[in-house]
Amino acid sequence: MLEYHTSKCVVTVQCAFPAKYAKDPPTDKTIRALCKQFTETAALKNIDAPMLTRVWHELEYRIDVCRVTRGAQIEHP
Repeated sequence: MLEYHTSKCVVTVQCAFPAKYAKDPPTDKTIRALCKQFTETAALKNIDAPMLTRVWHELEYRIDVCRVTRGAQIEHP
């Protein structure tokens, strides 16, 4: 997956795969899916306790604003 992440080229990964692992290369769909899964997992590992605390405080603040204004400050997407 590191090869795909650095080159962003499926063909590069497919060409290097047989030399490194002595097996047929995975399909382009498989390579992209594994890379996406790897990226999402890495992003989740970056979440720490202070970040969750800040999000929780922001959510509490917005709920308080909605409660005080009786919903007048709710933004709709």
